Amino acid sequence: MLAAEERLRDAGLPVDPELLEKRADLLSKLQRAEESSAVCLEAAKLLREQNQPESVTLLIAEARNLITMREFEKSLPITLKAEQLSRERDIPIDPRILLNRAEALAAKGLFDESLATFDELEQLYASQNLPVFPVVFVNRGNIYLHLGRFEEALAAYDAAESLYISQGLPIYAAIPLNRGLVYEKWGRYEEALAAGDESERLYTSQGLPVYPGILICRGNIYEKLGRYEEALTAYDAAESLYIAQGLPIFPGIISNRGMIYEKLGRYDEALAASDEAEHLFKSQGMPVFPGIIANRAIIYVKLGRYEDALSVIDESERLYIAQGLPVHSEVDIVRAESLGKLGRFEESIAAYAHAEQLLKEQGLPDEWQLFFSRAITMYEAGHPAEAMDEAYRSIMLCGRLGIEQPAFVKETLKDWMSPEPQKLVLEQIASQPVAIEIIPDSEKKHDVFISYRRNPALANAMLLQAHLMMKQKSVFRDQDGLSSGRFEDGLKDAIRYSRHMVILLTPDFLSRCCTDEKDVVRQELATALLCGTHIIPVMMQGYEWPKPEDLPEEIRALTGINAMSWSDEFFTAFIDKLLKWMGE
Repeated sequence: MLAAEERLRDAGLPVDPELLEKRADLLSKLQRAEESSAVCLEAAKLLREQNQPESVTLLIAEARNLITMREFEKSLPITLKAEQLSRERDIPIDPRILLNRAEALAAKGLFDESLATFDELEQLYASQNLPVFPVVFVNRGNIYLHLGRFEEALAAYDAAESLYISQGLPIYAAIPLNRGLVYEKWGRYEEALAAGDESERLYTSQGLPVYPGILICRGNIYEKLGRYEEALTAYDAAESLYIAQGLPIFPGIISNRGMIYEKLGRYDEALAASDEAEHLFKSQGMPVFPGIIANRAIIYVKLGRYEDALSVIDESERLYIAQGLPVHSEVDIVRAESLGKLGRFEESIAAYAHAEQLLKEQGLPDEWQLFFSRAITMYEAGHPAEAMDEAYRSIMLCGRLGIEQPAFVKETLKDWMSPEPQKLVLEQIASQPVAIEIIPDSEKKHDVFISYRRNPALANAMLLQAHLMMKQKSVFRDQDGLSSGRFEDGLKDAIRYSRHMVILLTPDFLSRCCTDEKDVVRQELATALLCGTHIIPVMMQGYEWPKPEDLPEEIRALTGINAMSWSDEFFTAFIDKLLKWMGE
């Protein structure tokens, strides 16, 4: 095409607008949206200069370019204009017009209208004796996915793939990714990662730019697996791809990054990310995803800003309803937790009941976390018997679902059943071994020393530090508390002059202690046992105590100290218990 245009120019002849139309259309199909838009402008100008009518083909290409660049508000009127011109000129409606219209409507959150347009599009294909373009089913599947209709989404993706194969076309590279998004929702993370890899392979083999959404999906899975640094790296890579491809950054990247900041206790950064994501949705003409607002409410709960959380969660619910989306049960759970913390227990219990009702209405399974969260509220409301019943219900549900019963839940139930709860704290203190080199409390400089293995417990240590500091505790953590030089001596000094040592016992935490005399953790534990720092062992998921005789003598006494279990799901309750064990 470029060679043909050059020959015309060399001959002193005007460029044929049809050549420009074809080039613009081809560039648009290759997702080179900015280049295609430039050619569209050039072709439109040439048509005006030659007093020729406006081109429907150019309008279709430009609408597609705007969809690629996520400028949906601008795309829709151009699409409608292309449709109007086709009808005025009594020419067959190009199916791509309806396809653009359906995609733009979906992007604006108008899902019913979008699905109706896809129905209209299929009828158009039939009336023109044309095979249905498989991407129709891809986009149908995407709407079903957004609406939580996962089985229908998978069926649509399967139908699309079959059509690509039967029509001798290369399979659309995004189909495996979209399947992976369903697998992610179902918690089938390894399958989801494999699907993303297959999607990336298809994009590359077809000579297409890799879709940044693959990296977003990968980051989301890493986040669910607790691999936060890898998740942040994936989001950064996705953002870089959007920029390199000249595309506006998808707001979900910023929102997801904020969710990781929240899990790391970096709440100011998390709130800033939420604000930025909301701004991007609005600036790109898309409805703000209600989950962003709900995430903001969750942060407020963790910060103890319960009135703010209630206000924000109401806004999230309003957005779900306005966008025709099923209200997520998390909305009522956050509302219930906030109301409970404010002492509005009857309203809190009603909100829990409504969350349970939503799960049933949406055909979703019961959530053990909902039951135990309600149990905590009941206990705080002064109804221990009802709280214990609800905790039992949570444990039994885990059994039915084949989920390992959370240790923190069982420990909490045991605490509630104790006739003398304060005695449990005294028993933990009594389990401390006899110290040899006691440092007087008046000389202590730190409230808490956190002992952990950076891999895999760095994120947990950071979160714990953030919450203890929110409780006005001075916390020593190696990466923040030491400058270069005298690392091991500095650690020992910090332990000697700390009132408490919290040990994050991850799987194999003590293995290196048995084989390496110079292991830093081994020296930390030996120092704490020697000088009488109050030790609180915290068992992470998957941790099992070794036999005392399998440990070096200098740290063997650790196995006799009463421990507690970590809880991600009920972190506030975990912190409350930890503070009690510190004598608060």
